[in-house]
Amino acid sequence: MIGKDDITDFYFIRHGPVVKKDGHLPPHDAPLIKQEFDLDALLKTLPHHANWHISPLQRAQQTAALLTGHLAPASKITEAALAEQHFGNWHDQPIDTIWQQLAILPKHNWSFITHDFCPPHGESFDQQMLRVGSWCDLQERKRFTNAQIIVAHIGTIRAVLAHILGLPADVAQAIEIPYFGGLHASLMAKHHAADNLGGAWQIHQLGTITPPAA
Repeated sequence: MIGKDDITDFYFIRHGPVVKKDGHLPPHDAPLIKQEFDLDALLKTLPHHANWHISPLQRAQQTAALLTGHLAPASKITEAALAEQHFGNWHDQPIDTIWQQLAILPKHNWSFITHDFCPPHGESFDQQMLRVGSWCDLQERKRFTNAQIIVAHIGTIRAVLAHILGLPADVAQAIEIPYFGGLHASLMAKHHAADNLGGAWQIHQLGTITPPAA
């Protein structure tokens, strides 16, 4: 018999919009733009007294700070594995200059670079998928008493979806997620999930997360 404590809600939230120069890649650790954000709808979707996992990059930390004051977290932890893909020397550089380096390389229809390409002194999406996948494996071995809220990045959430659904990396790169949007999924306790087909994860919403129907 599967009990209430055997199913845990996970909410993966993408950070808000960041400061960057026009025509440039943003810095690796770019801050949020300075403006007021209407987060009422998002706050209505998120549970109180959850465990929070936050990327170390300041845009994720700042986004979490905008939300946690309303939601009384049970705990907060900074998780290095949840950081965005690192574009190395390309961060804060003109996109036109970077495109010159990519001109003769294979292209992706929806992403800046292909999943297996590693920018100078950076990492590929394949590498990001490995570290995020390892973090997901760790969650699947745990037992939880609270919901889990994760504040991270579009690449991180794409990697989570690739892990959950077994997507090829190039397909995961095509998934679009808006700022302050994300993924609501449930995780079944491992000892139950192994009993039947369908895997340990169930996806409820992707994109702009909306409050449940009354």
